[in-house]
Order: sequence, then structure tokens, then C-alpha cells
Amino acid sequence: MEQEFPFELEDSFYWLLNKLDIYRFSFEKDPDNHSIQTLFIWLPLNEWLVTDQEILVKSLISLAKTFDLTLPSCKWMQVKDEDWSLSWKKNWKPDPIGKSILILPAWLDVPAKFLERKIIRLDPGSAFGTGSHPSTRLCIEALDNDPPSGQIVADLGCGSGILSLAALKLGAQSTFSVDTDSLAISATKINSDLNHFPENLLNVFLGSIEELEAKIPEKKIDLILCNILAPVIKSLGPSFEKIIGYKGKLILSGLLVEQIKELQEFFLSLGWKVLDIKTKDQWALMILTQDLP
Repeated sequence: MEQEFPFELEDSFYWLLNKLDIYRFSFEKDPDNHSIQTLFIWLPLNEWLVTDQEILVKSLISLAKTFDLTLPSCKWMQVKDEDWSLSWKKNWKPDPIGKSILILPAWLDVPAKFLERKIIRLDPGSAFGTGSHPSTRLCIEALDNDPPSGQIVADLGCGSGILSLAALKLGAQSTFSVDTDSLAISATKINSDLNHFPENLLNVFLGSIEELEAKIPEKKIDLILCNILAPVIKSLGPSFEKIIGYKGKLILSGLLVEQIKELQEFFLSLGWKVLDIKTKDQWALMILTQDLP
């Protein structure tokens, strides 16, 4: 299945497909039109009846309508029986981010021109993220610009673990990574092993901020990374103060540019102040700290 869609729907489509237990999918960006992306889904023909395919399409259309967006007609095509994951692996290349990070597909060697960079080997597993999304790149660039040397870092909604890995590569003392999806937990553990980080450095747990609060009662977090959709960030907002240390910082991403003002006002009401805002394409990142006397 091939479906074009507005870029704003990427994270929502990702959520929907995982909820439907569909993991054979990829997103392709048009280099000449950043506002449009294409979703590819590989479905076994013997398992998906025409009625099932129609229900899937209706679900995508319905989700788009909640954002007042419409979808063009999708395309269905039959492809040769092959390992679907190899289809996107063929096109995934070493990806330099910021001044010093290189995201490297786990099955490739380090290109000579990138030997001086800090290498993060990654196998994203079930489409949990390769670092290509603007919100993820904004987070890695923010870490690269202000390395968390010696800090304890929390990564909420860790996905593939890419932000935790970047923080450790940039000198973090340890990371505590959580996600509500068990597949993300598995992906993070696999990628931690690929980069030879021991468990006491990259700690990963199934759950959310409550799990962090329970696991680190004697420690306070120096830096919270939260690359999730804005509504989820707002639901977590009142709890950040429970785990953040004195003069700790909060990096929020996964925000659309038009959501910046709303999030600013929300966190201002909770006693936070904005230190910086960065944007990439239509996505935004905010860096905050508590507004202490």
C-alpha cells in the first residue's frame, strides 16, 4: 500500500499502525516538497482480505479528519515476496547530525570521512526511528551544542533509544529511558548492546514518568528529553518537577511550530521558563528550566 499524506500526520500514523499491530511500514520524504510524505505498508496478501484493507484505509482517513486534513486516494500493488525490511535498509545511509554525531546503520562500516565523529550504531527495529525525523534531529543537535557531560539524563518515549545513545556518546553519566511500548524497550536494549553500553549506563524500563520516579528516588535528573506529541507532553508536564534536579533542564520536541505559543504559556503557568527555541521545517524544540528565585 502507498499513501501520500501531509507531514503533520507522521507521528499519528505511526501511533495508529502500532496500535493495529502493523509493523511493516516506512515513511518516505519528498526532497522537493517537505509538506508531503508517503507511507508504505507491506501486508501479507494471504492475511489481509479486501475488507480488512478497506478498514485500514478508513482508519487512516478518519485519523486525518481529526486534524481537519484530507488524504488523496491510496495505491495498492502486489510486490514480489521478499524480506520487507531489506527494502528500506537498501536506502538507509550513514547520517551525520550536528557537529559530531553520526547515525550509522548497524550493518554498515564507518565511512572514512566520518571516522572523527561519535558513532551511534542503530537498528531501528520495528520502524522506531532512524534519526531522520526533524524533531529527533533537533534533539540531537541540541545535545551536540550543549553536551550533557557528567549529567543524569531521562529519555521519555525512548523509541529506538537514539536520544539516550546520543546523550551517552556526548558524555552523560547515565540515562534512564522509558517507553510505554514493549517493542521500543526491546529496540533500545538491542541498540544499547550494539554500542557496547553496560546496563548501569543505559537503564531502560517499560512505563512512563511514574516508572522513572519509582526507579530513581534518591537521584534527581539533570536533563529530561521528551520527543513526543504535544498533547502527551502536556499530560506529563505537571510531573516533570518530581524528577528534575536543581537547575535541571527540559528539552521538548515533537512539537509543531504553531504549538509553540500554547506550550510556552502552559509551562510558564507551571513555573518553567523558556531558555531557547529551535525550529526545523515545521517542527519545533523548546529548552526550559524551572523559574527559581
